[in-house]
Amino acid sequence: MMSYTGYVGTYTSEKSEGIYAFTYKNQTITGVHLFTKVRNPKYLAWMNDYIVAVCDFEEGSGVAVFDLNGNEIDHIVFEAFTSCYVGVKDNLIFTAHFHSGDVTLLRFENNHLELVQRTHIKDKAGCHQVIPYKDQYLVPCLFMDQIKILDKDFNVVDEISFEEGSGPRHAVFSDDEKYLYVVGELSNLLYVVDMHTKKIVNTVELLENGLSHVKDTAAIRKKDDYLYVSTRTQDVITVLHVSGKDVERIQVTSCAGKHPRDFVIVDDDIIVANRFSDSLSVLPIEHAYIQGAVSTVTIPEGVSIIMRSNKNE
Repeated sequence: MMSYTGYVGTYTSEKSEGIYAFTYKNQTITGVHLFTKVRNPKYLAWMNDYIVAVCDFEEGSGVAVFDLNGNEIDHIVFEAFTSCYVGVKDNLIFTAHFHSGDVTLLRFENNHLELVQRTHIKDKAGCHQVIPYKDQYLVPCLFMDQIKILDKDFNVVDEISFEEGSGPRHAVFSDDEKYLYVVGELSNLLYVVDMHTKKIVNTVELLENGLSHVKDTAAIRKKDDYLYVSTRTQDVITVLHVSGKDVERIQVTSCAGKHPRDFVIVDDDIIVANRFSDSLSVLPIEHAYIQGAVSTVTIPEGVSIIMRSNKNE
């Protein structure tokens, strides 16, 4: 059975000191330890064998790059407070800032970080993600009820509009990129966007019994023909079957903790970071349905998870 190493970004506090690492094998988490001490590494991403993190420094906030031993390769400061998202495409790094309404494009070359472009969308726009799409980028803006479309130079060129109070947060594509599945953080709805027309073609409730607008729907992941979505106020993960624009909710179940900010799918298991219970839990997936937790460990203030396989074992 393949083993993995996982890395968890956190809000630093009296309990948390930075990025934590753990080993994952046979549905069990072991060896939790502090990987590197850094302030508020809220979101993590891979760039080849480097870990990219948004974080805080003495002189301000920005992005740092770490090797697999936890050593900082470089960091760059370009804002007053930490961004909430970081993503990577080739040697480009992009961040989204929820409060300032800025998105930033960086380049990492020869072990050096360089600021390429910083685009201000709107104060308090609620920018929450930057999604590469062909030669463009999509930026969900929660408080604008829009996804802004940026060109390769990070200029706003178009937009996708949502209903008032929807709060688009994160999204994933269908395998053919014809459809974008968007979670509304504020509405607790899933929206299906036709990427040819840039219009919403389907809307599905994420919670049971008609419950909506209780806020804090958060992460979305896709595995095969299924979507998995967490809602923090309800401490649940929703499972949906998707086929193009057609979506059916098939399960809403406990996340085995409180405040499921992020999760990943590894093989046939979900590993979820529950921030308010300071826990990391393993939830097996059987025939698309989530089962009860089989392993839980303590990791303080976990809000972002990335994984890599230990191929040499």
